[in-house]
Amino acid sequence: MLKREGDTGRSKDGMEQTLLYEKKVLYGQITENSMKSILQTLVAKISLTEGEIISSYAKMRTRIYANHLEVTYSRGGSYMLTCGDNPYVTATVENGL
Repeated sequence: MLKREGDTGRSKDGMEQTLLYEKKVLYGQITENSMKSILQTLVAKISLTEGEIISSYAKMRTRIYANHLEVTYSRGGSYMLTCGDNPYVTATVENGL
């Protein structure tokens, strides 16, 4: 499931949040690397300037580097990838019964 989150609604930390887009994809149709690239592309498209995109691809530990497109992983009841700050996008692998 791909989700793009904005700033209206409520999240656990009290921030406003709303679902702007959702796309369900069957497990196995997209690789993990492709999903990571999709998340980075969506964040770049909806929230970054050209300069911020370039800074995101600069070498780490350089003066111009910024982690705007860093993808984080979390595991719990489901496996989730997240990219971006506000707005941010997530991809969740859910157990299908």
